[in-house]
Amino acid sequence: MTTLVLVDDHKLFAQGVARLLASDPEFSVLAILDNGRALLHLLETEKPDVVLMDLNMPQMDGLETMRQMRAAGYKAKIIVLSMYAEEEMIKRCQEAGIDGYLLKDAEPDELIYTIKEVMSGEYQLHFSHIVRQAELPIYTEASRHFVNKFKLTKREFEIIGLVKEGLTNQEMADKLFLSVHTIQTHRKNILAKMQVNNTAELIGLFVESMKA
Repeated sequence: MTTLVLVDDHKLFAQGVARLLASDPEFSVLAILDNGRALLHLLETEKPDVVLMDLNMPQMDGLETMRQMRAAGYKAKIIVLSMYAEEEMIKRCQEAGIDGYLLKDAEPDELIYTIKEVMSGEYQLHFSHIVRQAELPIYTEASRHFVNKFKLTKREFEIIGLVKEGLTNQEMADKLFLSVHTIQTHRKNILAKMQVNNTAELIGLFVESMKA
């Protein structure tokens, strides 16, 4: 069981993330806080595995909170949830000791994968990956219908395109700055959503759908 604390002064967002995490039996949310000072107080008695933290907060912002956490020797993994995709900000967070960085408009599945990768030690933070998160795919009418029909995420749609191009799991992982394990998980979920048994059936259904 991975225990988490959410630190974000946007209550609706934080509560939505908490509900998402509660749907996964591997996660347990210990608390939802709205500022860094409250987190440091909590850490005096609690030892969560992961802290999901915003950067802009009252009383004590995310960067200062991270610095004080690391200076005090707290071992919790820190994953930033932010709207900032600027390289300078990400570098400042890395210097402060973060373990992961995710944009707030990322797909829900991406948050789950990120937490699990950080906990397993497989997560790799690359600025290019953050930028890719901010880039929305350009959907044609056919592709939009395809995505909606099978309830695909934008990441899953992107991976289907790479599968069609013939890239291996390793090549996709390198291109998307993800681990091979994450690519494999995405592909498994895609097959289940589209109710196909293998890559050939997947590509066939994709090509046929794009003709519609």
